[in-house]
Amino acid sequence: MTLLWLQIKFARAQVSIFMLAMLLQRTPVIKYMMQFEKAATAPIAKMIRAFTVTAASLGGLHSLSGATEYVINPASPASSKVGEEFALAFDVDGAPGGASSWRITGDIPPGMAIDGLVGNNINTEDSVTITGTPTTVGSYNITIKPFNGTNQTRQTWISTTITINVAEAPNPPEIVWHPRSMTVSTGGRAQFFFEASGEMDTVQWLKDEVPIGGESGSTLILAEATLSDAGVYTVSVSNEGSATISEKATLTIDDSVAGSTVSFTNEGFMTPGSDVLFLTLVIEGASARTILLRGLGPALEGANASGFLADPQLELIRSIVEDALEVDTQALLSNDDWEVDQNAVELAAALSANGKSLESGSKDAAILVTLAEGSYTIKFSGKSEWMGIGLAEMVVVE
Repeated sequence: MTLLWLQIKFARAQVSIFMLAMLLQRTPVIKYMMQFEKAATAPIAKMIRAFTVTAASLGGLHSLSGATEYVINPASPASSKVGEEFALAFDVDGAPGGASSWRITGDIPPGMAIDGLVGNNINTEDSVTITGTPTTVGSYNITIKPFNGTNQTRQTWISTTITINVAEAPNPPEIVWHPRSMTVSTGGRAQFFFEASGEMDTVQWLKDEVPIGGESGSTLILAEATLSDAGVYTVSVSNEGSATISEKATLTIDDSVAGSTVSFTNEGFMTPGSDVLFLTLVIEGASARTILLRGLGPALEGANASGFLADPQLELIRSIVEDALEVDTQALLSNDDWEVDQNAVELAAALSANGKSLESGSKDAAILVTLAEGSYTIKFSGKSEWMGIGLAEMVVVE
């Protein structure tokens, strides 16, 4: 073995070790052990060329290697809607450093733009942001390629594509039935309802046009109204980018108004074969009345009733009357298991105070509700079966 041959052999190994050390700063060790083994027996020119190709392709491996990677927020594919402000930012992170310029091609959604973009080039060391309000439905693909130098010089990473999907904005929710005004005495219970159609993401009740904290349910309950509660109530329902506010409903606190009369018809047992029991509740007078409804099934077991409804349920429906004729209905409340209710604590207290307590864990149904003047229907049925004996009853609380 000549001295010259040993020198060449040693030089080849030095080049291999040097190139490998550079690569291992950015890539997994295991992947390049095999490449090093092959390179050690290759001619120097071929070995250097192989490492050059490997280094040039590192951008394609960044997501696995944990080195250079694209940072895109929100992640692609991103979703937006027509008429709704939208922004997407992108950058590169990791060795050998941030980008100084970008080549951007493809289709940016109409209504959106990149500030500072000239032609297909933008020079910046900051992240790039696509902003605006999309105007046209569609799927848009934007190809981005970062460079180390300005004006798209010294390319370091391979390109990637960002997809932005623009959908049609939903129509604003429509309030079908608005809250109704009511009058209660001091310390009395008040309750407002509404019904809306269409896509609805949020609900917010307001008093005198000021949002009421924590009130975002399908009904607004004022358990013990005071003079300070008197005012004008509305509800705002919204989806992405659009909102609808209801008509105004006035709450009046008046101790001088005589209590309204309440009538309840068709009270009785629900027998096998009857399927559904409909009961009519009518309230007449200016003052709202609070009603406690019970739909019993399991509770009848103690009365030696056989074949009772195992899982009764109640539904409360308001009749929309014009010229003494029912022209429509509004679903107000429903209950399956009495303990599963948005005001279960208040309901349990009312049941106890009126001697109508139900066993914990029972499947009996109950509703506590305050209603303004009008005609209402109570639908009593079984949830999982239609056959059985049940009992529907009503108590006027106040």
